[in-house]
Amino acid sequence: MKFVVVRSAVFILLLSGGAFVHSKSIVEHQVRVLDQDNDNTEHEQQQQQVEAAAWFKNAGTKNQTVTKDSTYSLDNDDEEDPMLAFMPGEFSHFKAYRRADISSFYQEPPGSRIEQTPEFTGQAGKFVNMSPERLELHWDDGKGPPGSFICEARPFASCGTATFPTHVFHFIRPSTQQVVCTFTVKKDTSVYFCDPFRPTDESDDPSAGVYQDAVLDVDEVLDENQRKLYDAAVVNRRFGAVYKNFTGGSEWLANYPSQPPQHYMWRADYFGQEHAVETMETQFTTLPPADKLHQLSIPEMKRTDKAKIALPEYRAEGPWNITLTVVSVAPRILQIDNFLSDVEVDHLLDLAHQAHLDRSSTGNAGGEAHISTVRTSRNTWLRRYSTPILDAIYKRGADVLKIEEDLMRHRLPEERPDFPNRKPISEDLQLVHYDVGQQYTAHHDFGYPDARPNAPSRSINLCMYLNEGMTGGETAFPRWRNAHTTDAVKAVPQKGKAMIFYMKNPDGNLDDLSQHAAMPVVDGEKWFMNLWTWDPVRE
Repeated sequence: MKFVVVRSAVFILLLSGGAFVHSKSIVEHQVRVLDQDNDNTEHEQQQQQVEAAAWFKNAGTKNQTVTKDSTYSLDNDDEEDPMLAFMPGEFSHFKAYRRADISSFYQEPPGSRIEQTPEFTGQAGKFVNMSPERLELHWDDGKGPPGSFICEARPFASCGTATFPTHVFHFIRPSTQQVVCTFTVKKDTSVYFCDPFRPTDESDDPSAGVYQDAVLDVDEVLDENQRKLYDAAVVNRRFGAVYKNFTGGSEWLANYPSQPPQHYMWRADYFGQEHAVETMETQFTTLPPADKLHQLSIPEMKRTDKAKIALPEYRAEGPWNITLTVVSVAPRILQIDNFLSDVEVDHLLDLAHQAHLDRSSTGNAGGEAHISTVRTSRNTWLRRYSTPILDAIYKRGADVLKIEEDLMRHRLPEERPDFPNRKPISEDLQLVHYDVGQQYTAHHDFGYPDARPNAPSRSINLCMYLNEGMTGGETAFPRWRNAHTTDAVKAVPQKGKAMIFYMKNPDGNLDDLSQHAAMPVVDGEKWFMNLWTWDPVRE
C-alpha cells in the first residue's frame, strides 16, 4: 500500500490488491550479530551495562538525550502518553501501556469502530529458561529430533523467534541432545516458561512448557546467587500475567523491572498526525570532489555549532523543516518523504558497489550469525566516519529522532562525562540489496532479554529507500491495529523516502506488533538501508 497524506489530517490508505504473502516456515532467530568491532570481554560489557542502568536510574528526567540543536513542534509531544496508567496491586508502581480504543486512531469517539483481525497469524515466541543450565531452543521441523537450532538460552534468561500457532519447540541440553522442555505455540500466548522447580504443564497454564525430567527441589539445586536469579524470573513471570490482563492482552516481552525508553519517542495518536522538526543538516545537492570525501576524525564529526555544517557550498540552504507523518499508531510508524537527496542516494549506492556485499544473516544479539532461507538478501555496512555525506545523514537522523548527535558516534574521553560509556547507541548503516525473488519473511528486529533488568535492546529503526520502480519489495507490517482492513500496511519503496518505526512501547516493553517483512522482489531490484538505535545503551 502507499501512504498518502491529505493536509486536512485525513489519512488515506490506498490498499494494494491481494492478501499479504508470508512464509509459514519458521523464522529463525532474528537479530543480526551486532557491533562486530567490539572486543570487550563479556565481563566488561556486563559492567558497562550495570553502570548504564545506574546512570539512567539516577538521571532524574526521562528523555535525557533530546538534542538542543534543533527545534520541534510541540503537538503534545512533551505530554505523557495518555495510555500509560499505573497497574494494580503488587505492581502498582509500574505504569503500563494499555491498548487504545481503535476509534481514537481515526479521531472518532470510543466505540465508533470495530478493530479488524489481521489475516496474518504470526506472533512473537519468547522462551524463558528458568533453570541453572544453558539450553538450546530448537524448532520441531518434523524431520526428527533435535529439529532446527534457533538460539541459545543462558541460565534464567530467554531467547526467541517469530513463530505461528501450533509450532512446537524444545529446550535441549547441548551435550546430550536430550529434550528438557517442550512448548506448543498457542494463539495470543507469546511467552513460555521452562521451570524445572514447578510441577505445572500446559493444562494448568498455557505459558508453561511440558518439563520432561523429574521436578527438582529449588533449595537443593540452586546456590545463593542462582536462587536470586530464579526468584527474579518468578517475579517476572507473575508480573507478565498481571500486565497482560491490565493492558488488554499485550504480552510482556521485556524483563521486569524495566524502565521507559530513555530516548525520545514521537507521539502516534492517530493516522495522519504530523510533527515538524527543523534541522541545519540540509541535503547535498552537488557531489563534492573526491578529495573532500575523506574519512573523518571524531573532532571533525563533532557538532560544535548548530549553524555550521560541513561543505555548505555543496548543500541546500538551511534551515530545513522536515515533516513526519504517522502511518501507523500500533506499531508506531512515521514516514518522511525526500529524506535523502538524489546526490546522497547515488553516493550511498556508489559506496555499496565498491564494497563486498555478503549474504544477509540472522542471529541473536551477542551470538553467532546464521545463514537462513528466511532472509535471502545481501548486505554491507557503512560507518558514519567514512565520508562527510554519511556523517550528515547520521546528524540529520539524530535531529529527526530528537537524540543528541554525539550519542550516535564514538566520543572523546572528555565528551559526555554524564553518560556511562563512549560507545554510540546507533549501529553502522546496513545497506541491503534484494534481487528478484529475495525477501526477509516476517520478523522482529529486537533481541530477547537476558536475566538483567532494563536489558539493552534495539529500540528504533530509521530505514531509508534508495531506489524505486521495482515490482514488490514493500516493507509490510502485517499486524498493525486498524478498523478497515485485514491486510498489512505496506510502505512502497520511493527513492529518498525514510521511515521510522519503534520496537519499544512507552512503558519499556518490546512491541510485538513491530513484526515486519521485506516482501519478495518480483521484478527489478531493491536497495534499502537500516539505521538501528539502541535503548538505553548499545550492547
